[in-house]
Amino acid sequence: MKIGVKRAPRTNALISLMKVFDVNYVSDDDCRKLAGLDPRDPGDLRKAVGLLLVPEFLTYSEAARTGLVVALRDAIADENESFDDLFDQISPAFEFQVDDKRAFMRSLHQAIEKAGVA
Repeated sequence: MKIGVKRAPRTNALISLMKVFDVNYVSDDDCRKLAGLDPRDPGDLRKAVGLLLVPEFLTYSEAARTGLVVALRDAIADENESFDDLFDQISPAFEFQVDDKRAFMRSLHQAIEKAGVA
């Protein structure tokens, strides 16, 4: 991102949500928890959500959690959203690359919903 360019509020919300998977944010121990998990596999992503996102998410207020889930849902519904800006801002700690960002975000949303923290 160029200096002086503002990110959209929704992108900022999604970065806040995704930081638990960012190698620049998580601890080495948390990175090891993600070892071998494939973010392209919905089951592995649910495990990652349970390991790293849920504990962090539960520290947020209910309003903040709701806002993040709404931002995620709205971004998924936006056909023009490529998630490229989001993934340009983070360095996922997974060993495997996220090729289909929309599918990843859809699976992330489903995993959050199944975890019952939204």
